Formats: sequence, structure tokens, C-alpha cells
Amino acid sequence: MQIFPNGTLSYALPTQAAQELDASGWPIEASSSTLRSVPCTISTLSEDRKGRYDDGRFRNCQYSVTCNMEDVGTEFCGVKYVTLTHEIKGSLGSFTVQRIEFYTITMTVEIWI
Repeated sequence: MQIFPNGTLSYALPTQAAQELDASGWPIEASSSTLRSVPCTISTLSEDRKGRYDDGRFRNCQYSVTCNMEDVGTEFCGVKYVTLTHEIKGSLGSFTVQRIEFYTITMTVEIWI
């Protein structure tokens, strides 16, 4: 299924914690990999200015984001935070992922934030 992108979804995939130890004998911590951006369709579920204080303004919003499965892959399950940029509204901010659904028939991924 073809999506009609109106923005981009940016995220960093967490790496697995290495089972190795550093020179001092401490475990090496997991870190985030490089930031990836994929085209997506952003749908606003709710948005008002009465929510929590973010970036100098009050904001409470919920979005549904749809991407092609080949763009994000099944590795996306480990992602906890995403950043949305709308092509007209600009940066929408960084959000916590609430739910992820993989639709194999349409080869799309729907993310609720």
C-alpha cells in the first residue's frame, strides 16, 4: 500500500548492550545508534494548548503516524521516542511511543504517540 507522506518520523535505534567489559572491568553501556528519518503520514488525533508545558508553550497532543514497513523494518519495536516534523507546520516535537501495530497485508506500520 502506498502512503502519502506529509512529514518525517525521526528515531534512533537502541543498540544491544555489549557483553564485554571495558579496561576497568565495568560492563559497556548500550547507546543509541545514528538518527534515522523516514517519510510518514501524520494524522492528528487530538491537540490543544491546555496540556503540559513543552518548549515554552502548553501542549497536549496525540498523533497517529503511518509509515511503510520497508522504511522502518521490524527493528522499530525497540524504539521508545520519536521526533515528528510536518511539512507545513514544521517541528511537532519529540514524543513517547504509546503503541506500534504492524500490518503485514498493507505492509505499513502505525505508531500512536
